[in-house]
Amino acid sequence: MPVTRGPEGREEGPLQTRRRVTIDDIARHAGVTKTTVSRALNARPDVNPETRDRISEIAERLGYVPSATAKVLRTGRSHTMGMALPSFTWPGILEILRGVSDVLDALGYQVTLFPLTRGEEAERDLVFRVMPSLQMDGLILILPPGMLRYIGELASRGVPVVLIDDRVEHRDRDFPSVGTTNVSGARAITRHLLQLGRRRIAIITGPDTQDVSKNRLAGYRLALEEAGVPFRQELVVGGNFEPPSGQAAVESLLASGQRFDAVFASNDQMALGALRGLHAAGVCVPHDVALAGFDDDHAGRFTIPSLTTVHQPLYEMGSAAARTVVAAAEGQPSERHIEIPARLVVRESCGAGGERSS
Repeated sequence: MPVTRGPEGREEGPLQTRRRVTIDDIARHAGVTKTTVSRALNARPDVNPETRDRISEIAERLGYVPSATAKVLRTGRSHTMGMALPSFTWPGILEILRGVSDVLDALGYQVTLFPLTRGEEAERDLVFRVMPSLQMDGLILILPPGMLRYIGELASRGVPVVLIDDRVEHRDRDFPSVGTTNVSGARAITRHLLQLGRRRIAIITGPDTQDVSKNRLAGYRLALEEAGVPFRQELVVGGNFEPPSGQAAVESLLASGQRFDAVFASNDQMALGALRGLHAAGVCVPHDVALAGFDDDHAGRFTIPSLTTVHQPLYEMGSAAARTVVAAAEGQPSERHIEIPARLVVRESCGAGGERSS
């Protein structure tokens, strides 16, 4: 049965908890003082290079791990960023996390996740209980509705905060933010459908309380206006960004008797539901009705037909937010409001043929 050896070389049983190695242990093995060990491990110039190398080798051999708390006390920095997010169920969250994680890892930072699935209670806990008790150099927020009023409290304590957010009201308070071009993205995909000859384009919107829904509806209306096509309120159906609401929306349109030759769903999840609803009703996509979404979720690449959509640059948004919060924590200048362009991705569901981006 394998055994381990503690800092003094004594055998430890398989179930025995190994004691944490301290600078006292390193000092005894190296035959130097604790002060010398501390100076060597912190790369102080007043330590002989040979002594520093020997101490580093002993520390590695013993399995020494520096105390994070001691490092914070010494430097005033934890090299840890918090990230608060409203849900793990949104498909795009992994792309944002990947962008954040890649940048923070490259810059020598760790990330701690704070899910806000409990709603307002979790938001209050994060601001007034969790953040004050932890050593965080900054916070990235994927902002849920209603939390904006708490951010000022964090900022007033000197915590760098960066929002990944589509709303505009936070700009009045000058919180750094990263977003995408929702209006121009929705305009581009509606214009694409119009160029394919579709004239009665229905839209499935998200919740009307969210700026992302308002912005995508605004882009849709702008494209209609530019093409001289009248806006028809009866072709606007509300959803909640979930697939069942997309299916219910097209079922409602079909039941109403309203003619429509295309559907623009304000996100891909609702587009997937719409595709199912149209298929169940015997409506052929794209021959009878063209279909398009927004976000470029992975699932849309594998539907039949594959989904025309707008690519939301989630990885890039996460990367930009991470660079911005690190810059703020390190006292470096950075852009206050970053907007990364969305782009049209043409696939089969609009009737224009194979995949291409623009």
